[in-house]
Amino acid sequence: MPPATMPPGATQSIGSSLAEVLRDRIVTGVYPPGMWIRESALAEEFGYSNGPIREALQLLVSEELLVREPWRGVRVVELSGDEIVEIFQLRAALLELAAELAASHITAAQLEEGRRMLLQLEKHLDEGDIKGQMALGHSLNHWVCECSGNRRLAQNWSRFTSQARMYFHTALRNSTDPDEVSEPWRQLIAALERRDVVGARGAARRIVRRPLIGLGLSPGL
Repeated sequence: MPPATMPPGATQSIGSSLAEVLRDRIVTGVYPPGMWIRESALAEEFGYSNGPIREALQLLVSEELLVREPWRGVRVVELSGDEIVEIFQLRAALLELAAELAASHITAAQLEEGRRMLLQLEKHLDEGDIKGQMALGHSLNHWVCECSGNRRLAQNWSRFTSQARMYFHTALRNSTDPDEVSEPWRQLIAALERRDVVGARGAARRIVRRPLIGLGLSPGL
C-alpha cells in the first residue's frame, strides 16, 4: 500500500482531499475492481473521523467508482466486459465530437500546448512510467474537449467517462509498443493543425480503441 500522502490543496475539504487519494488508488489498480473499502481501515490509516471518510466515499459513489451495498459497505465497482465496451463506446462518441469541433475552433496556442503534452507523454513512454502516461493521457483528453469550444462537453467529460480510467492502467501495462499509445495522438494533433475533420475523428476513434484492445476486448468501434 503506498504511503498515505495527501495531495496539495489547502482550499479543499478533508473529504475531497481524501477522495483524491482514494480515486488515484482505484484508477491505478491499488484498489482493484470488487475490493471492499472499509471505513475503519481508512480511519486507522489517515486518522480521520467518520465524517470526512464518509464524505470521500460518497463522492466516489457519485462518480460510480464505488458502489454502496446496504448493510455491507462500499466496494470498487466491478464491470463486465460488455459494460466496459459500452463505456468506451460513449467515450469514443464524445471524443470524436470534441475532435470534430476542435478542428474548427483550435487556436495556435492550444496546438502548441497539445504538442508540449505529447512530448511529455512520449517521455513517460520511453521511461516506462505508467502513472505518468495515465496522467498525460487524461490531460490530453481534457485538452481536446477544451479545444472543442463546447463548454458543456468539457465540463462533463470526466463525469460521463470516469469509470473508463479504472482500466487504463491494465491496458498500458499490456502494451508492448510505445508507438501504439503515442501515434494516434500525433495523428490527431496533425489533423487538427490541418483543420481536417475526418482525420481528427478517425484519430480520436483510434485513441479510444487502443485501451480496449489492450484489455483483450472487441472494441466494436
